[in-house]
Amino acid sequence: MLGRDTVSGEWADTAVGLDGLVVIPFDRTFSTMTADAFVEEILVGRLQIEGVVVGRDFHFGKGRGGSAATLATHSRNFGFSLHVVDPVVGDSGETVSSSSIRDALAAGDIAMANDLLGHRWFVVGEVVGGERRGRELGFPTANISLSADCRLRHGIYAVTMRRADRSLLDGVASYGRRPTFDNGPPLLEVFAFDFSGDLYGEQVIVVFHDWIRAEAKFPSVDALVAAMQQDVAAAGAILAGAGPGNALDAAVLRPI
Repeated sequence: MLGRDTVSGEWADTAVGLDGLVVIPFDRTFSTMTADAFVEEILVGRLQIEGVVVGRDFHFGKGRGGSAATLATHSRNFGFSLHVVDPVVGDSGETVSSSSIRDALAAGDIAMANDLLGHRWFVVGEVVGGERRGRELGFPTANISLSADCRLRHGIYAVTMRRADRSLLDGVASYGRRPTFDNGPPLLEVFAFDFSGDLYGEQVIVVFHDWIRAEAKFPSVDALVAAMQQDVAAAGAILAGAGPGNALDAAVLRPI
């Protein structure tokens, strides 16, 4: 159970009225658990649930062996309630699903992903050390390693970063392999406007507002710097017109 002093706990409590979240690591052992075992051991045995809410096309357990129909049978056997939700359609007309959200992120379509989520997409991570190239170029960055299975399109984004002290920094972020230099492992690099302090070791939230351009390899450092200056201007314009967002966005950036 996540406590109220954690990022996820704060967001859940403030934004959607949950008392907390139970997070189970999806390791190899858990991935091989059958649907029946998940219901009996986790939902009923460990959590002692009173009710379940799922989508109509929901599947779970090893090999996607469980479904809403499986839960209906178990709900009668174990005495918990079951509510099956019909498909939800976003303002864009796209059906809301984890697959459609991942597809939007893979396309760099942050506007679509945010519409489907109902709030601005964000990541949480610790600021780590880098090669300090950004500092040498006049654009020092806070570097964050994202999950290896992150499907976010490599490119440049307008973002807002919340620090550990809950202060907010607008900025521009690059996610990719830095093809002009080393074409290394994917890394999220955030240049915060009007900030020159030390962020190493801090856990931050980075909220994505919109896409700016694709990652590119430049013929020279001067050409890269010129493009970065344009990126800063583009991000500034996007953020100036972004507004505070909805209650969920406010809860992510300014939790109680």
